[in-house]
Amino acid sequence: MSQTRHASYLSHLTAVLLISPLFSSGLAMANELMSKAQYADYSVRYQCAQLKHNDDFAKKEEAILAIEDDFGLTEDNFEAFDELVQNYEQDNALLDDIRARVTKECT
Repeated sequence: MSQTRHASYLSHLTAVLLISPLFSSGLAMANELMSKAQYADYSVRYQCAQLKHNDDFAKKEEAILAIEDDFGLTEDNFEAFDELVQNYEQDNALLDDIRARVTKECT
């Protein structure tokens, strides 16, 4: 029974070691895509565009596409950007800064 537990532990450890680099490389790729400061700038511009063009879908879409282009966001890096958003949205100080900037810059 002890050998079974040992084998199970080793297979679990092996799985963790194989998966960990994939996860960390994804986060590294996401962080290379956009720094926190760039993400804050992107978020502020995105939210301002949504507020400014709330009643005109075509203009809002045009503004958002221009912002995405400015920040190099494409279908090819969407998954990395999604990981980045999930990571950065856990940073309450960053989110507070974005909200304050939106209030100041978008009115």
